Amino acid sequence: MISSHNVEVIEALDSITYIFKDLNVKVLAERITDDIRAELTFFSANGSGENTLLTTEANLLSTPTQTQIAKRLQNTVTDIKDNWLDVLTYVAVTTKEIKRKEEPAVEIWPCIDDSLEVEYLISPLLYKNHPTVFFGDYSSGKSLIALILCYILQLPYTDNPLGLNASKPGRCLYLDYEDDESSFQKRWSALEHGFGQGAQPLLRRRMTVPLADQLPSIKNLIEKHNVELLVIDSLGPAARGNLNDPEPAIRYHAALRELGITSLTLAHCAKEFMGKKRSIFGSVFFTNLARAVWEIKAEAEPGINDILISVKHTKANLSGLHPTLGYRLTFSNNTIAISSANLAGSGLSGELSLSEQIKSLLVACPLSTQEIADKLGANEGSTRTTLNRMVKKGVVYKAGEKWGLQQ
Repeated sequence: MISSHNVEVIEALDSITYIFKDLNVKVLAERITDDIRAELTFFSANGSGENTLLTTEANLLSTPTQTQIAKRLQNTVTDIKDNWLDVLTYVAVTTKEIKRKEEPAVEIWPCIDDSLEVEYLISPLLYKNHPTVFFGDYSSGKSLIALILCYILQLPYTDNPLGLNASKPGRCLYLDYEDDESSFQKRWSALEHGFGQGAQPLLRRRMTVPLADQLPSIKNLIEKHNVELLVIDSLGPAARGNLNDPEPAIRYHAALRELGITSLTLAHCAKEFMGKKRSIFGSVFFTNLARAVWEIKAEAEPGINDILISVKHTKANLSGLHPTLGYRLTFSNNTIAISSANLAGSGLSGELSLSEQIKSLLVACPLSTQEIADKLGANEGSTRTTLNRMVKKGVVYKAGEKWGLQQ
C-alpha cells in the first residue's frame, strides 16, 4: 500500500501529476473525462533525468485495465514490479476524488459597507483580479500599450500624463507567443527611454503551448515573483484549436480563472462584414467571458515617425463604458515617447462617442443641430437626442437654434 505522505500531487486545469518519491516514478494524467478516463504517461527518474516508460489511454475505474497496464510496466521496470498495481490504484482513486470534488457553496450576506465602486489595478483600463481583452488589427499598437501598462504598474508611475492610475506597485509577467527576446528587449528599452523614469526589469516567458497546459509552471512563477498582472500576447496561440468553437474560449478563461489574478489578453480582430460591429476573432465567448474589452486602432502615415492610437471601451461588466482614450507614440532611433492626444479632427475621430465629438466641435463656435450633424456625418435625430442629454448634464446650452459649450 502506498502512503499519501510519499506522493506529491500537482493539480492543473485538466491534468494531474503524481510523483512517487520512494519509487522515483512520475505519472501524468491528462484530458481526464467525467467518467474518469485519462491519457496516462509513466516516467522513471534516474541520475540523468526522466525516461518515458509508457503512454496509454485508460479507464481508470476498470480493474482489468489497471492489471493490464501494471503487467506492461512490470516488464519495463523490473525492480519495482510489485508496486505498479499499487501505483495505478492510488492514481485511480485520487483522480476520481479530485475530479468529482466540488467548490463548496458559500452564504453571501448583504453588508452595509459594500459599494459598487470598481477596484482597478490600473484605472480605467484594468479591473483588479478580472480578465481584460485588448483587440485590434495587426500593428495597431496593442503590445506597446500593454508594455506601457507594465511600466506604469511596476514603478508605479502614479503622476503620469496619460490618465492611467496605478495606486501601488505590482510585478508583471508577460507570456509572449509572438516576439523574440531581442525585439522584445529593444521595445522595452525604447519605452523606458521615452518615459525617463528609471530602468526596471520585466519578467517575460517565451511560450509555445496553450496557456491551460502550462498552469502549474505559470502558477509557480506568479507565486515566486508576487505577480499582479499577467499579459498574454496573443490569444490565438494561447487558446489554440478552432477559435470559432466555444470550447477553446471556455477552456482559456477557465485557466485564467484558476490563476486568479488580473490578466490582459491581446487579441486580433474578426473579419469585418458590412454593418457588423468589430469584435475579437473567434467565438463570442472570448468576449462574453471577459469582464472588459477595449478596441485598439491606429492611424499612421508612411514616412512619419509617429502613430495616433485610440483605445475604445466596447464592453464593461463592472462599470459604465469609459470615454475613448487617445495617445500619440513618437519613434526615434532608440526611444518611444508617448503622450495623450486629442482624436478630434483625426482619422480616428469616429472612435469617439457622439457627445465627445460634439464637445470638440463646439469649442470653436455655437452651431445648430443640422450643422453639427452635417459636420460629423451623423444622423440628425441621434444628434438632437445626444444634445438634449448633454443639456441635462450641463455640458451644453441652447440659445435660439444654436448649441454652445458651457464654460
